[in-house]
Amino acid sequence: MGRKICAIWILDEMTNRKLDDIRKALEIFDIEYNPIYGHITFASFIDADIDKILQYTKKFAEGKKSFEINCSAIGFLTTNCIACIPSTSGKLLEYYNEYHHEFDSYCNTWTRADSGLWLPHISLYHSEIEDLGAIIAEMSKRFAQFSGKIIRMELSVVNENDFNIIYSHDLE
Repeated sequence: MGRKICAIWILDEMTNRKLDDIRKALEIFDIEYNPIYGHITFASFIDADIDKILQYTKKFAEGKKSFEINCSAIGFLTTNCIACIPSTSGKLLEYYNEYHHEFDSYCNTWTRADSGLWLPHISLYHSEIEDLGAIIAEMSKRFAQFSGKIIRMELSVVNENDFNIIYSHDLE
């Protein structure tokens, strides 16, 4: 398998604080956690030319402005992952569709526009051993729909155990 490149939207500090307030439910279960790096992946490329994706992303990012998202629900993304699910609308959807005009065929199934499966989300907790039913119940007690804000775009190359940010652009 070739290199994976991810394009993500980065959340502002206030949105991250709200998400961390929800994640404080983990303390009830004696689960240690780090502050959230709140982001929404909107493209995950496989076997794409890094330089071409980088140049394309730089051109795409020009003139883009920060935008609001509606954090409308929390739920299970998979059986092992609890996530905050924003509404797939407004600038989030508009920019997603615009970005996927080119190189969409290099995206994985979950982020490819042609597949129709993209579900924007902010991962709150992932575990293969914990009882996530009890954890999501506690998180739900702390959750109320709220507005968040996207302030930056990043492009990263994913390595075996970590990632390298190769481009970061603060939105106007």
